Order: sequence, then C-alpha cells, then structure tokens
Amino acid sequence: MNVSDLERGVGIEVYASTTPGIGGSVKNVPENFVVEEVGKFRLSDDGNFTVIRVKKVNWDTMNLVRVIAKKLGISQKRIEYAGTKDKRSLSIQYFSIYGLNEKQVEKLRNLRIKDVEIEVLGKSKNRIGLGDLLGNHFEITVSEALYDEELIETTLKELEERGCPNFFGLQRFGTMRYITHRVGLELLRRNYEDAFWIYVAMPFEGENPEVRKIREKLWESRDPVIGLREFPPYLRYERILLQALREGKSEEQAMLMLPKNLKLMFVHAYQSYVFNRVLSERLREFGTLKSVERDDTVGFFHPEKFEKGLIYSLRDDYYLVEWRRKRVEFLINVGRCSLALPLPGYESELKGWTGEVVKEMLDEDGVSLEDFRHEHREFTSRGGYRLAELPFSNFHFKEVKHGVKFRFSLPKGSYATVLLREFTKTVLI
Repeated sequence: MNVSDLERGVGIEVYASTTPGIGGSVKNVPENFVVEEVGKFRLSDDGNFTVIRVKKVNWDTMNLVRVIAKKLGISQKRIEYAGTKDKRSLSIQYFSIYGLNEKQVEKLRNLRIKDVEIEVLGKSKNRIGLGDLLGNHFEITVSEALYDEELIETTLKELEERGCPNFFGLQRFGTMRYITHRVGLELLRRNYEDAFWIYVAMPFEGENPEVRKIREKLWESRDPVIGLREFPPYLRYERILLQALREGKSEEQAMLMLPKNLKLMFVHAYQSYVFNRVLSERLREFGTLKSVERDDTVGFFHPEKFEKGLIYSLRDDYYLVEWRRKRVEFLINVGRCSLALPLPGYESELKGWTGEVVKEMLDEDGVSLEDFRHEHREFTSRGGYRLAELPFSNFHFKEVKHGVKFRFSLPKGSYATVLLREFTKTVLI
C-alpha cells in the first residue's frame, strides 16, 4: 500500500491494515469534524477559577483565548485549557479563568462572539490543565468515501489483531507547512542559520500560492527586506524574526525571541518525527504491535466510563518487559498494555531492537542523545515514551449522504486522522 510523500516527510511510512481504502476527505466543512473533550473537571461552591464549556466552529483555540481575554479586559495568562483543537472543526472544550469577580462572570455569560457558544459551569478550586483531560470523542464525516460495510469491518478486524499505530499526525508538524521537525533538527545541530530560514522561508506545497512565491524569493535571496515588505500581516512570527535580523541580531538571538510555546514545539516535533519513523520500522519488521521482546518498554492504560461509553485513560509510567514477558503479552491481548517507543532525549536509555534503530536514525541525522541537553532550555528535552498502539473505543460507522460517518473515542495526545487513514488510505489533513 503506497504512502504519500507528505506523510513520509513526517515519518509516517506504513499502514497497519492491508485492505484497500474507501477514499474520501475530511474537514471540507468544520461541521464534518466534531470533537468533544472528555475529562474530569471538579466543580465546587467556591474557588478562584471559573469553569466554562465552549462550543466553537472554525476557531483556533489560542486565538479564541486572545479574544475572550480582550473582551473581559484580563490577561490571556489567566485563561487555561486542557488541549488545543483543530481550527477547521466544531469543537467542544473546557476552559478555566482565574480571578473573575461577579461582574466579570456576568459579562462572560453575555459575551457575543461569532460561531462561539459559552456556558458558565461554575467555580473550581483548581485550574484546568492537560492532566484533567482523558481524551476526546469524535464524530467525523469522511466525504466522497465509498460505503463498503464488509471492507470497513475487515480493516477494523486487522487493526484489532495487529494494533493501530499511534503516529503523530501531520498537525504535529505545522499548519500547511510541515517543517517544524526540520527546524528542531537544525536547532539540535546548533545550526541556527538554517533553523531560522527553514522556519521563515522554506517553500512548501499546499500553502497559499501568493505566500509561497514570496517564500521562494526569500529562500533564494535571504534578504529580510523582501519578507518584511511582502509578507502579509498574519505571518507575524516570520515578520518578528526578519525584523530582528534586519536590526542586527543573529539568527540564534532572533529564534529566542519567539514565544515559549512555539520554541518548545520545534525539538518536540523532531522527537515526534523520530518516533514515527521507529514505529513505521517496527511495523515493517514485526508486522504487528502486539508482540514484545525482553528489552522492549511497555506502557499501561485502563478504561474509564463517560456518557458515551468508555475511553482509555493513559498511565504515565513505563517499564522494561524483562522477565515479565508472558504477563505483558497477556495484558496487551486484553487491552490494558501496549508496546511503548521512545521520544529521544538526553536521559533516554536505549536497549535492544529499539535502541539500535533509534541510534541509527539519530546518526543519519547527525545528532546524538547528548545534543538534546541544549544550552537554551526551550530546545532541551530529557526524552520520554509514547504508546506504539492507539487504544480506540466506542467505534461505530454508518452511511450518510456523500460519505461515511465515523464515531469513536481516543485518549489524549492521539490523532483522529491517524485512525481514519487506515480506512481511507488517503492523506487526511
């Protein structure tokens, strides 16, 4: 089964299923991609945090936070949430806002923002953060897809037998330009000049044609004046970097001017790229994610109930298989455990098959584990692990006009498009 160059570029090189795809696409209209957070949010009679439920259509999470903060006359830092959601979607998520008085709460209840509905749920003594999110429930319509019940059931059976690979989706690597992992690699190499120009100017298929032409000129010339003169205002981070360069700062100094969350994203994206490549190689070599070896690492999860069924809650602990292999294989088969693969960092201890593959890939890229101990904190990572298998639940599908609607639940940090691509065999952005 052929994989697109776009997916190969971020390390997604294989499918777990061998069936032909039903085709189709998603997100041609936001209402075709519905995502609702599933979490544990504790309300109380009092507390310093106001908890709200937000239903939004075609809104970027961080942009909405800016708008709400401006309308309330408060700092954006007082608004927190469990996770970001794709802009091109109908999403339901939860926010906590610190330190609102009664007048501000009333103003919040009456806010009018286009394509946004806000419901004030009450007070809490705790802020909402990533730890409060169990996962997400999805209802996604794949447009122009072939409805073939037997084919979909066969694909589902293969995924249950071999495991659905828990790839990082394309969204992890950027929006339209999937280059953040390339920037991360150059930062680890301490090649700040290339990191700078890849981020600012590297052309990419699929971007707005007018903007792509500007990037092409900038990529060739390396002249910041061109970008400052021709880039549209919404490319504000590119413009910030180019202005810094024009004012005499180095590429390294300019990159450090970016917001913290953006700086953290680069090396994390490179780790995600390595993870995807290792996961692809594992499937190619073993043909399944259900078998483990002595030197493999595993992670655990367990089902939790919510109003639409069960969702798997991830445990943030990982163990070497070693002498527990039979027990681990039993837990894998009953859906409580999965092979885990590394997100490389300076504290990673690599052993066995996984260690050999990761070291080989890092060598190819000209970096070592020690390179993740960066002199700039935002470009540093100790490393970690991620489940190789994606534990999905509540899976249903039905035929709809011009396509197929899928419903399912995923744990936090997982990508709906990664599950759906096994059924469509197309690139889902």
